[in-house]
Order: sequence, then structure tokens, then C-alpha cells
Amino acid sequence: MLINAQRPEELRVAIIDGNTLEGYKVDVAESGVTRGNIYRGTIANIQPSLNAAFIDYGAERHGFLAIQDVVPDAYYRQPKGGHPRIEDVLEKNKPIVVQVVKDAVSSKGAALTTSLSVAGRYLVLTPFDNTRGVSRKVEDEDVRRKLKAIANAFELPEGCGVIVRTNALEQTKATLAKDLSALLRLWKRVQTAAVQGKGNRLLYTDQDLILQALRDNLDNSVEEVLVDDDEAFEKAKAYMQAFMPRAKTSLIRYSDRLPLFARYGIEAQIDRVHDRQVELPSGGHIVIDPTEALTAVDVNSGRSTRAATQEETAVHTNLEAAAEVARQLRLRDLGGLVVVDFIDMRASKNQRRVEKAVKDAMKIDKARSSIGRISPNGLLEINRQRIQQALQLRTHRPCPTCNGLGRLPSQEMVSLSLIRRIEAQAASGAIQGVRIRLHPELADAMQNHYRKELAALEEEFDLQIEIIAAAGLHRPEEQVEWVRRERPIPPPKKPKQAPVTFRPSDLALPEEEEDEEPEAAEAVPGEPRERRSGRGRERKGRRGQGQGAKPAQPQDRRGGGRSGRAPRDEAAPVPREEAVAPREDGEELPPLHEESGGTPEETAESRRRKRRRGGRKRKKGGAANGSAEPNESAAPLDDAFDGDAGEDHEPVEAGPAEADGGASPVRRGRRRRRRRSSGGGKGGSEAASPGEGGGGSED
Repeated sequence: MLINAQRPEELRVAIIDGNTLEGYKVDVAESGVTRGNIYRGTIANIQPSLNAAFIDYGAERHGFLAIQDVVPDAYYRQPKGGHPRIEDVLEKNKPIVVQVVKDAVSSKGAALTTSLSVAGRYLVLTPFDNTRGVSRKVEDEDVRRKLKAIANAFELPEGCGVIVRTNALEQTKATLAKDLSALLRLWKRVQTAAVQGKGNRLLYTDQDLILQALRDNLDNSVEEVLVDDDEAFEKAKAYMQAFMPRAKTSLIRYSDRLPLFARYGIEAQIDRVHDRQVELPSGGHIVIDPTEALTAVDVNSGRSTRAATQEETAVHTNLEAAAEVARQLRLRDLGGLVVVDFIDMRASKNQRRVEKAVKDAMKIDKARSSIGRISPNGLLEINRQRIQQALQLRTHRPCPTCNGLGRLPSQEMVSLSLIRRIEAQAASGAIQGVRIRLHPELADAMQNHYRKELAALEEEFDLQIEIIAAAGLHRPEEQVEWVRRERPIPPPKKPKQAPVTFRPSDLALPEEEEDEEPEAAEAVPGEPRERRSGRGRERKGRRGQGQGAKPAQPQDRRGGGRSGRAPRDEAAPVPREEAVAPREDGEELPPLHEESGGTPEETAESRRRKRRRGGRKRKKGGAANGSAEPNESAAPLDDAFDGDAGEDHEPVEAGPAEADGGASPVRRGRRRRRRRSSGGGKGGSEAASPGEGGGGSED
């Protein structure tokens, strides 16, 4: 055991085994460690919803006292039921004696109890609990029974109890009785101080690190105790003479000029205690991340490749990590829930080996712990007693630059956030300027990369934006000063664009596009686009042939006429609107309008109607002719069409003439497709017989 007490602001105690650091304790001035201290405090507040009270005992934050930690001797009123409420037994602003069982962590106050205990070298006195027991660290049943018999033989005041510690295993009854007498005298002094005076007061402290280290760690396994300070040496000497007169442990005053810890080469190991990553002998490493809720430990194989298979590598690395995790928990004083993520192992026997290795490594720990089983995800939970604050909390403070987060916001994020805030304030019209003080790094980045955005805000809202580089500010700090206007001005309004409106004329197609629309646009609905374009090319080819030698024209099966193209004037279709329909009294109705009359728009509309209605007229004539045979092939429908390539045609519903022919619209559509396919297969035209032709209208 090495005790370094040369610096008054820091006292360090290290326990080494060979060259390996096995235990480390440090007492830093104003570290805030209060666990084990007994205070006289005041009940500051009672919270029935929590069934707890908050105690002011002189610390920065009030301590937390739950109802289960209030012993009957501390009641101000006797409860009526078996399960008392905190408001029924305590009174606000009344004094109370409490002991700190868990130091304050982060924003949480210390945990307090009224079940006081005073620890000695071999025994622990419990003034308000008459239980006589043995430390749970003693596992041998025979030894437990022997120590329990010794505890039962002690003469104690009424209501007091005693717990036999692990250090009492090889001690005599006289030594244990001497330790008990010292504890009883100490408790009487605490009782006397509790009733004297008023206000908050420290009644008992257990924070003399030298005596605490000797009491908790000095046993027969320690061969030497080296102390480098005279005052600390005298304390250790007095303690060993009082409690360990026959111990074989030697006490040595270290006086060499080389520092004690450097003499044994443990300074480097102490520095690594604060590292996030700890290396393993085989090349792997563990990563330790303390959080508010738990401590996470991740095991990585790293460069560990000594084993032959992946499973062997995982087992070997996990076994090394098991011992190192237990050692790091002791050195860092990590308590609470610890979750270790081991490397996945397939064999259950290997998982049991790792679990046993963790339990064996935790046996030498002074803090109580419970260890679970490795889950299917490779996680092992360890619950370790939180004896005192973690070493990092006592020796380190949060980073003022990142506030302990370990991350800083980027320059872009800070700049854009400030620009958005300036824009939001300027849009209200209440400010005429802003002065921003930033860390020099952020100020330079904002002025260099966002100069245009700042100039645009100044011009739009008539602002004056000033960015100042302040060397005295940390990076996350900023100082923003808004310059208000005497009279707020309304913010500038952006002109609204007129909504887009549509007129009926915008939805109609121009007249030129309707006249020049290709016949493919008015093709039969449902017909593939490729067939319509091919049919158009066939019509163009046939028109070219008609200009030279006129080929033989096939017979139209529907009307008996020729399928060749006649001049437009010879067989112009009569529009249905101009047809003279006979009335029942024999008189004829006059035509609806004359083609030559009317406005140009009416004339163009008339021509379009002629094109559409002419096709329907010809279809009616073909359907009314009874000589058509559906099973015989005929020329394509396009060959029976009279007109140029730009004429429109579309199918119409069957009229009276088509109904007489006995063909439904669906069957007529099928015939057209058969005639098109047969006409295309024979070159697009068939020679007509001399006797065929004549009568019907030409298609």
C-alpha cells in the first residue's frame, strides 16, 4: 500500500500487486464527497405525492429522504395505520438527524437515511436497528455461524445492533470487543452533538482517507505500507498500534527524492484510469462510457488474432475483458448498473466460462455486486454498490467549451441559426440593428461565408448588423444585443402574383390545328397507335399511285361500290344537318342552313360537320346493302374512305339503317379489324370484277 500525502490539496492511496495497480483512492480538496457523514438537518419540504421529504443539511442541493428510510425513532407523530405516510410522521421545518448513503450526482441530490450506522475496523454499529448479522461478503457457512455466535454474545444498549465485517474473520473476541467499545463511545459523542445548538451541523465524518484506506484495505494480505509524509505516517502508526498490534504488516517511512508513485511506476497506470479505451494484453480493448442511467462497456477483439478460430478468439478476448472490467470498476469507483457487451459466442459452455470469470474477478471488490447471465444479445448486467462518487466526477469538471457533451456545433449550424433569428426579429419591424459577439472562429466564418445573406437582410429590413469577434468567449457562448426602434415599422410586403385563370377560348384548339390534324388523331378508339400510323402510310402510298396508273379497285362489300378514291365533288357526303327529312304530312323540312351562307366560323364548322357526318352516311349505306357477306374478305376501311388524308372520321352509334342490316356496333368493329388485316395481307387492294360496282355510294 502506497500513501502519497505530500500535497495538502490531494491525498492519494494506491494498492499494487507486483507492478499492477489493483486499487486507487484519491481525496481532492472540495471534492464534495459526503457519503457516510452524519448531519443534523432541517425538513425543508414534504412531498406527499412522492411520499418523501427534502432535507436541508447544508449542501448545495437538498437531500432526498424516502419514507422507507425513516426509522420509528425519528417520527414526530405516531402513524395510525400499518403503512405510514410521510406527512403523518414528519413535520416541516423540524430538525432531523440523517446520514448520507449516496452522494449527489449531476442534478440529483444526495440520498439520505435516518437508519444511522458507524463503521469500525471489524464491526459496524447500527444504533436504530437491533439486528446482529454478518457481512454478506463472507460466503463460508461455517465461518458465518461462528461469527454470528460471536455477535450474539456482545452486550449492546437497547435497540442497537451490530454487523461483523470481513476483517474480523481471524480476530479474537477481545479484539472485537475492543472495537465495539470504541464504536459505542463514538455514538455517544454523536448523540450529544445532535442535541446541542441549532441549525444544520456536521456531527460525524468518515472522510479521513488515510484511516479509511487502512480500515477498509489493510489486512494480512498487505505486506508493506509506505508513507511519504510525516503526519500521515504518524496517523498510520497510531491506527496500526491500536487495531493491529500483532499484524505482520510493516510500516515504512519513504524518504527518497524520487516520488513514491514514480518509484513503483504506477503514474502511467493512474493516467490511463481516466481513458475511455483500455487495451487488453492480446490486442483487444474495452470502451467504457458512463451515462446518467448506466455505464456501458463494449468489448472489441481489435488486433487479437492468436486463436485458430473465431470462437476461440472471442472466448479468449472475453476472458481477458472480464478481469479488466472488474478491475476498472474498482479503480474508477463506478457503481449502479453496468452493462458489458461481450463478443458473441455460440457455445453456451463458453458463455458460462465468461460469467464465472466475471464473478471470480468481482470477489475481491469491497463493494457488493450482483451479476446476471449473458443474454442472447451478448449483454451481461452487473449491479455494483455505489460506495462513493465516481473517480471522474471527483477529479474532473465538465468541459466549458462543449459543456461536457464532447461535441461542438458546426460553423454552418451556428451561422444559419443566427441568420434565422435576425430575420425573425427584423420581420416584426421592431429592431433597427443587432450587435453579436462571437468566438473569433465563428465570427470570421459568419462574415466571410454569409456576407451576402447579411447584406440582403440589411437592405430588405433597413438594419445594421454588426459581428464582433470576442476572444474572451468560449466557442458555444454568444452575446446578442438588439437595438430597438422608437416606432416599429410595418415589415415590407412582397408583391403577390396574380392567380392564373383560364378562359373558355384557352381550352379550345386553334382552327388551323383542327384542319391540319393528321388522320391518326381521329383513329378508331382502342386501335394500337402503330397500326394507325401504318394505315396512314398506306393511304399516302395509294394516293401516289392514283396520280399515275390507276390500279384495279376492289369491290366494297358493304355498298357494292368501288374502293378507289373519287374526286371530292363527285361523291360529296351530305351532312346530316342539311338532309331534307320528310314530314308525316308529305312536306319537306327546309335545310337548317346553307353552306355558302353564314360567317366564316359557321362555314368552317359546317365543313367539319360534313367530314364527320359523311363517314356516318357511307357507313349507313353499306350496312343497308344486303349483298354484304361477313365471311368474305374486303378491302380495308381506309380504302373505302372518300376524302384526303386530313379528313376526320369517328365511329358513331348505329342508326336505323344499321339496325336493319342486323349487325351490332361490336360485330361491325370486329368486321372492320378483319377487313383491315386481310387488306394489308394482300397489298392493300383487290381487283374488282367487271359486273361488280355500280349502285351504292362510293366509300
